[in-house]
Amino acid sequence: MRPCFRLSPHHPIVLVWCTALFFATLGNIALWKTLWSVMDIHDLRSTLFFFSLPVLLFCLFNLLFTPIGILPYVRKPVLALLVLISAACSYFMLHYGVLIDRDMVQNALETNQAEMTSYLSIPLLLTVLLLGALPSCVLLVMRTGNSGRPLRAALVWLGNVLATLMVLTAVSFAFYKEYSSLLRNNRYIREQVLPLNVVRHTYGYLRSSYSAKAQPLRAVGEDATRTPGKRPRLVVVVAGETARAQNFQLNGYPRPTNPYLSRKDNVISFGDVSSCGTATAVSLRCMFSQMTRSQYDGVAAASEENVLDILQRTGVSVLWRDNNNGGCKGVCERVPTDDMPPLKVPGLCVNRDGTCHDEILLHQLGARIEAMPGDGLIVLHQLGSHGPTYFERYPADATTFSPTCDSNQIQKCSNDALVNTYDNTLVYTDRLLGKAIDLLQTYADQRDVALIYVSDHGESLGEHGLYLHGTPYFIAPREQTQVPLVMWFSPAFATHARLEVACLRHAAGTRSYSHDNLFHSLLGLFDISSGVYEPGLDVFAGCRLP
Repeated sequence: MRPCFRLSPHHPIVLVWCTALFFATLGNIALWKTLWSVMDIHDLRSTLFFFSLPVLLFCLFNLLFTPIGILPYVRKPVLALLVLISAACSYFMLHYGVLIDRDMVQNALETNQAEMTSYLSIPLLLTVLLLGALPSCVLLVMRTGNSGRPLRAALVWLGNVLATLMVLTAVSFAFYKEYSSLLRNNRYIREQVLPLNVVRHTYGYLRSSYSAKAQPLRAVGEDATRTPGKRPRLVVVVAGETARAQNFQLNGYPRPTNPYLSRKDNVISFGDVSSCGTATAVSLRCMFSQMTRSQYDGVAAASEENVLDILQRTGVSVLWRDNNNGGCKGVCERVPTDDMPPLKVPGLCVNRDGTCHDEILLHQLGARIEAMPGDGLIVLHQLGSHGPTYFERYPADATTFSPTCDSNQIQKCSNDALVNTYDNTLVYTDRLLGKAIDLLQTYADQRDVALIYVSDHGESLGEHGLYLHGTPYFIAPREQTQVPLVMWFSPAFATHARLEVACLRHAAGTRSYSHDNLFHSLLGLFDISSGVYEPGLDVFAGCRLP
């Protein structure tokens, strides 16, 4: 008689075990790389602890995949899909040092074809092939029979769970102190465990998105009233992309990355400014929201009005012009918007990924200004210094530093070439800002004009083994959280707005600011009174004459 619990090699539980074994080993190479670097293996106990890690991971994955393995028609495609997605994540984790958290999942799900194209490379395809496609094919071709009679099948799956829990408990208790110390001192490790991080944060993002869409739009600042100035005011806000403060010549950087702005009169650069997040999806919404970084909630921000709504409701003409791959992240939903790349302006839209150089934001901007009655606010949303294809963010005549890194494999370029290429993007941004100021000055006889430039977040260029951005804020380096903030005012604007420029310049060099200030500063610039306005967060409040 055959034993009651004898398993065929093709029993569905074998599929689960193979998948769990894969993710406990090759499927988490980035995790193992981190564990090897942070663990101190110096005696027998530390060695045993290290080798307990794959056992613990196997048990966790076995428990995670068991509910999937029970389902006969979905287990293979679901497990294969998890392997494929994790392979792509492994590439970015290994090559750029990114972590897969909620913001990173949001960035991935909200990206577009142009941004996806910028990451395509032979190493990416090889990684997906070797760590994704091949293991997935093995899972798909594995012959799995049925689980047997219902009672027997239930007992087999239950036995698998109970045995796994016993092993998991034993390992956890045997090395409780070591696991506790490892996770306490290296909290980011949990964002490296594939596919747990992907599943958890994808579920969180989708749940939040559904919650945001289900909520009615909440009005903000309904009591707002505006006091018109002596002349119409026009403020241009340039929302930068991926510019880090430390590489701005205006902030003391030894290289000439701001040749235009450094020669302009009345330019003020703020030296210590923190971003709200390390990715556009968070920072862009946050900087135009009434919420501070400590209060910020993505669901709330997506379902309530922002400063653009308040300005528009009080009679300010608002226009959003976008040249960014990811769009405005919902910030411009209720205001007039110009999507610039589809215009395909000759000479400005020449990149292989379909993106355009940022000077397209100035295309026919004069006509848009002239059509604005009264006070106006224009937001120019840049593509800026978005990587990894930095070399495509500026035209050839903006190349100031060389040699350059003309590849999306930035981790393979020399540091000098990478920094040269990135700095060239800042030189081009500087040119854009200079031209924008020149354009505004042509309207200075008719309006009080001003420009504010602030980046959404910074960028890592290989420091600490990190590239790009999106590192969780609590461990993000300053390169990703410190951003440039630059302002320019026409003399008439400063006079009529009662701004003491010398005071503002002193504050810019001695005080710390953040994205929290933009909402209230814009309200202050347009003399808007509201219960949501906080003078303490208005950059200009302390330098405004009676």
